[in-house]
Parts: sequence; C-alpha cells; structure tokens
Amino acid sequence: MNQEQNKTETNVANNMNPVPNTNNITPNQQAPTNVQTNTQPEQPSNILAGSPGVVVAPVSSEPTDASSADKGRVNGIVRSATEIEQTLSHTTMINPTVVTPRVEITSATAAPPPIEENPQVESIPEPIPKKSRKSKFLIILLLLVISGMGFYIYQDYRKDLARGECSPLVASDDTLRELDINSSIVQELYDKIKTTIREDVAYHNFDDTFKLYLAYRQIPTSDIYESNCNLFNESNMSNFTCSSSTNFSPTAFKEETLQREVRKLFGESISIPNQNIVLGNSCFGGYQYIAERGEYVQGYCGQIPTTSYNVDKELISATVQGDTITLREDVRYYSAEGISNDQLQSGVYVHTFKLDNSYHYAYINRTIEAA
Repeated sequence: MNQEQNKTETNVANNMNPVPNTNNITPNQQAPTNVQTNTQPEQPSNILAGSPGVVVAPVSSEPTDASSADKGRVNGIVRSATEIEQTLSHTTMINPTVVTPRVEITSATAAPPPIEENPQVESIPEPIPKKSRKSKFLIILLLLVISGMGFYIYQDYRKDLARGECSPLVASDDTLRELDINSSIVQELYDKIKTTIREDVAYHNFDDTFKLYLAYRQIPTSDIYESNCNLFNESNMSNFTCSSSTNFSPTAFKEETLQREVRKLFGESISIPNQNIVLGNSCFGGYQYIAERGEYVQGYCGQIPTTSYNVDKELISATVQGDTITLREDVRYYSAEGISNDQLQSGVYVHTFKLDNSYHYAYINRTIEAA
C-alpha cells in the first residue's frame, strides 16, 4: 500500500516539473536566459535628493495600475537597463540641480590669463614738502661754497707755482738721484737764492740780515703800494732819506707780508725778528721797519761809489734724496783792479732745501766747498 502511494506521488511531481525539450524550440523563440541577481541591489536613478532609499514614482501620462508592485516600495528595485532607459525618457526630475561643467586644463588647452586682484592705479606725485626744498637748497649752496673755495685755493696755488713757491714732492725714498738742472723745480729754487756780483760785494754773510733781504725779493709787486714818510727816522739808516722836501714818493708793504715770505722761503718753523732791510752800506733793500705803523717804508738812497768785480757762476748739479734737494753752484770771482777781496770766496756753493709740512722747499743752509 505504501509503495503504491509513493509511486503515485513521484509521478505527480514529475508531471508538475516537466523537462523542457530543446529540440522543439522554433527559430523565432529564444532560449530562456539564467539571470543572476546581485547581492547588492542596483540603486535606482530616480531616488529623491536628500532622502536615500526613497524611490520617487515615475510620472507618466499613461494610466497606472494602483496595484502595481512599484507603488510605495522602499529600497532599491531591480530593473533591466531597457526599462530604466524608457522610464528616464518619460520621467520629469523633481528640483533639478544645475551643475556648472568642470573644465580640465590639459597641455593642449591654454590657461586663461591671471586676473589681477589689485591693479595698480597710476600714482599722482605728491608735492615736495617745504623742509625737503629747504634741505636741497642748503645742499646746493654748500656745494657752491666748496667749489668757490676750491677755485680760490687752486688760483692761489697757480700764483705760487708761477713764482716758484710751491713744488711737488720729488722723491719719497732715500735713494740719491740726479735731477735735470733745467727742470722747473731746480730752476725755481735756484732763482730764489742766486745773487748778483753787486749783492755779493755789498753783503756776503748767510745770516738774518741776508735772509730778510732774500725774503723781501720774493714779495710780489701786487703787495707793494705807495705810501708816505710818516715816522721815518733817517738817523737809523745811513745813506737813506725820506722827507716831504724831496720829490721822492716812497713805497711800503705790511710786516706780515714779509713774514709770510720768510716762512715760505726758510720754513714754517723759522722766526726772524723784524729789522731794517739793507745790505751793509749799500743801496740794496733800503726799507726801514716802523713798528708803530706795522709797515716797511722805503727810503731814498743817493749814489755810492763801488769797486767793480766780475764773477762767473754756473749751476753744475742738482740731486734729490728723500725730501731734500741739493744744488751745487760753481762760483769764480775776479777783481777788475787785480785786488782780491777776502769776503768774496770762490768755490762750490752748496745750497740745501728741505720739504716742509706746507709742501714748500725751505732754504736750510748754504756752505762753501773749496774749488
């Protein structure tokens, strides 16, 4: 009994699940495809924005069955790609969001020019303050004053150079060198100290009297002016007179003018007291120092008989060693009457000059070497 019942149930199950016959499929029919469902449900594209998992029913002009399986469903619905595409073509999106397209710059795309955030505005020049103008004026005025002083010093230097009072440093070491006797520096120094035969006969000693006379010879004519005979003492200078009874008009110069030339010729450190300028009993010089007037005033000198002498003088060499220049002068005296004078000594006169702090070559000494 039981075997028959089991056999009957097996036949019923086989009748419910018949095996399809593939040989009977027509060409227009397609074999059923096994659709595998993903474990993760596909997210529908018509989900309401801001409400994940809520599906918005598509809006369609066609009548929809109220019993449709899509009505009020939550979570995802598995649909074929063809159904989703047809649904999107007839669906109106709720609250669509406008998205600005993003432009990616590649090597083929030129980058737009940068936008200047703070473009420079053409500046308007501000007016110069009064203090700045005053400062510029003072600077210009100072430059003019300095230029004027420089020009004055240069002109004074040119005058001294023309008179042979200022010369450049010849040597800066202790090497003894020969100088050209025709060079300007040598001739300038020699002109300051060389004397004539009449001056040698009148006075031949190398002392303050002779030095004041040499300094007097350096005074430029522009510093000598016409004067008068006030306070002139004739008894202090033999052979010289100065009075209103004569037609003589004396000249004069300031005592500081003579002292200036003394320092230039013999050095800044030398000090020679003021005294009358005259060579012995001759008419050379002839200026009386009047302290009350602070001047040297000229006197008039008559004819004084002298003895004639002849002399030969020649500058034979000039050397420099450090800051010292030495001139060597060959001197030969001859008496016209054949009478020698012990005061006139022939020989080689050595004149020594040394550069001082004012860049003047000071006349230091004169010695005589035997011929």
